[in-house]
Formats: sequence, structure tokens, C-alpha cells
Amino acid sequence: MAHLVAAGPETGQRWCRELPSGKVVRLGRSPGSGWDVAWDRQISREHAELVFDNDLLTVQKLETAQNPIHFDGEPTSACVLDYEDTFRIGQTVFQLVQQPPESSTGPADPQHIGEYVISSLLGTGGMGSVYMASHVDTGQVVALKVLGSEQSNNPELLRRFQLEGEVARELKHLNLVEVLGTGSTGDIHYIVQEFVDGIDVGQLISQRGSLPVKRSISIIRQLAESLAYLHENNIIHRDIKPSNLLISRDGTAKLADMGVARLLEEESDSGQRTVVGTLVGTVDYIAPEQANDSHTADARSDIYSLGCTWYEMLTGSPPFPDGNLTAKITAHATQSPPDPRELNPDIPEGLVAVIMRMMAKLPRQRHQTIQELLDDIATDTLVQPEVSSSVLAALAESAGEFRLEAPQPTTEAATAKPLVVRCSNCGQSYKVRAELAGKRLKCRECGKPIKAQAQ
Repeated sequence: MAHLVAAGPETGQRWCRELPSGKVVRLGRSPGSGWDVAWDRQISREHAELVFDNDLLTVQKLETAQNPIHFDGEPTSACVLDYEDTFRIGQTVFQLVQQPPESSTGPADPQHIGEYVISSLLGTGGMGSVYMASHVDTGQVVALKVLGSEQSNNPELLRRFQLEGEVARELKHLNLVEVLGTGSTGDIHYIVQEFVDGIDVGQLISQRGSLPVKRSISIIRQLAESLAYLHENNIIHRDIKPSNLLISRDGTAKLADMGVARLLEEESDSGQRTVVGTLVGTVDYIAPEQANDSHTADARSDIYSLGCTWYEMLTGSPPFPDGNLTAKITAHATQSPPDPRELNPDIPEGLVAVIMRMMAKLPRQRHQTIQELLDDIATDTLVQPEVSSSVLAALAESAGEFRLEAPQPTTEAATAKPLVVRCSNCGQSYKVRAELAGKRLKCRECGKPIKAQAQ
């Protein structure tokens, strides 16, 4: 029986699949149906079609795939393999074999956790690992967050992990990673989450450095909406950072990891179960009051962390990158953040003012609610061309901010939904506050004036 073996460059990046005769199989990083190679970012979501017939495997690259197939040392759009032949896409090598290798983690020797078959390791952290997996019966692709064995033996950490799953599965918001359920098998405890096919903002920053200004605004606005939802449900996240912000392939920003979130109505005695001196949060993004006492964190603490994250998105660096843990905590408590325009002169002055308010040392000097932040982002000093989800997904470079020609309006919070206006000359769309109806705006693309009209 013919099998296809996939092997990536890292440990654990391997699977073996039995090839059905005469049937088309889709291969990609996250195909709608078929076989996934989630560990290789150079493989497109839908990359190639495979057909095995008469002991030969035909591989055909799809038109939408970005990178070529490499066969016999040369790039190609299609190839035909005999047994023991190989082809490569990105950093993953595929081989056609008759018998699966003994170390295979495919159907011949599946690796299960509960009702799920593990496909690949997505990442590891202080509390355990996250795997890409599929349900045995339905085939649904999910992300399994598995508590580490050492943590499972700690009653307090196990309690917190179980509480995370119980709380998070009740939360439903477009910009939150959805928790589908929880489970355990033997000594293994896990949380079942939606699998987000995309990239986290930390990876984006590592690959690109700073992000374009208007892309960052679109991401922050979506994540602020998810935080508003959490805060309305009396939940403080307490660990806002780039690696917990995911961008799916359709351009949706999602907030992940509720592992250190706190219910505001927690009883005081349960809150005391955390060991005194334990830091809850991530030091590069932690609010001064949260570093001092994690139980005092409130909505304004999340706003501070979101401000630090936005700072890094725009500059490629957190506000206080140097020194050890103690030095960074001290800097957050006592030092003003460097002006981000020293690292990125394209940041508008109005945006700098918003970020600095988010990162004020004293909670009372920050935005008091996420809605205040959303209102601040919506003011005319930050008006940006409308960003479609497809453009956000691509994170392509774009023109600068949208400038107003009219005098500055009052700073009262917007109470009506924003308008979408379109330049009649070049067709560029912009989203503006309703209060600007009737004002003359200037199109950044072509420089022609636009008059915002109520819809």
C-alpha cells in the first residue's frame, strides 16, 4: 500500500498518510479537506493536488499557491513520483513509500490525546504545549492546549487551568479565540480551542520589524473590541502581548490565552492562593500596579499592556527592552517611554499621544475604559483609510494617514456610527466619524477634496 511521508526540519514535524488510489487529495498548510502541513509557513493554505494511480503519484501545484514544488533539484508546477522519489515544498520534504516508517505518527501508529489525533506541535510555554489536532470522528481541526506534566501535579496550577477552560468556553466573540471544550485522559488535561490559521503579531514583528501604521490601528481596534467584551463580563486578561494576538488568514484579529485572566468577582480568599511575589503577566508589557500586586489589575492594566504592545507593533521593540526582570519592572514604574517616533518617524503625532496616555504610570491618568480608548482612536487625528480584511490579512505596505483639511472638531466622544466615504476621483474608501458630515476632507491617494455626507 502506498504512503506519503512528510518531514519538516524540526523535531516532531512529521506524519505519514496512506494514499487512496485514483482519488484527488488536497495538500496544504490548512486545506479545507485533505492533509495539512501546518508547521511550514512557505506552504500555502491550499498548495497542491495529489493523485496516486498505477503506482505513480502525480503532484500538481494549484494556481493560488505562492511557492513552487521542487523536484529533482528544480522548481516546477507539476511532477510525477515513483516509489522512494521525493519532492519538496518550502522546508518540508515529501516521499512516496510503500511501507510506512516505524516512527510514523500517521494512521498506522496514531498519536492520540483523548478523541483527538495530533498533527503537529504549534508551540510551547510555561504551562505546557499547544498542538494542532483533528477529531477522530468528525475530522474537525482544532488547537489542543495541553497542561504540562509538572504543572498537572501542582493542585493550584491545575485548578487555574481548569478554571480557564470553564470560564473561556462561555465567551463568544469574533475577536476572541473560541474555546470549544475541555477534557482529560489519565494524567493529561487539555483545553480544545479553535484552530486559527494565520500568524501571531509577535511573529509578524520578528519577520517584518515595525508594522504599517494603519494596519496597526485596525488590529488594535479589533482587539480593543474583544477586551471591551471581556471587561463587560468582569474578566481582566492580564497578559496582553504580541504573541497572544493572532491574525487569521481572512484578516481577523483574535485575542488568545486566558491562562492568567482574573474574574473581578473572585472571592478574596481564592485570590490569596497565588504565592506572594509571583509575577502574573509578561514583564515587557506589564502595568506598574499589576507588577506590584496582580490582584489589583483592572481594565486600565489591560489598556497599559495593549499600549506597550501597540508601541512594539509600530517600532519593532517593546518600550523598555533592556536589563533584567527587576530593571524592566522598575522602568515601567518610573521611566517615561521613549518617543516611538525616534524609531519610526512615520507615526502620527496624534497616535503618539494616544499610546502615551495608554501607558501612563498612574491608572487614573489612562483611558478609564476600553470604550474611551476606542473613542480616542476614532478622533480625526487618527482617521485612516478604511482597511479591508483582505488587505489586513496580506499586511501590505500602504499610503500614510488620512489628513483633514477642516478645522479640528470638538473632542466629545462620538455617539453615532462612523461614515464610509469614497473619493469620486480615485475610488478610495475612508471611514470617518459621523460628526465630520459636511466637512471637507482630503484624499491621501490622489489629493482631491471629499465631502463627507451622511448615509
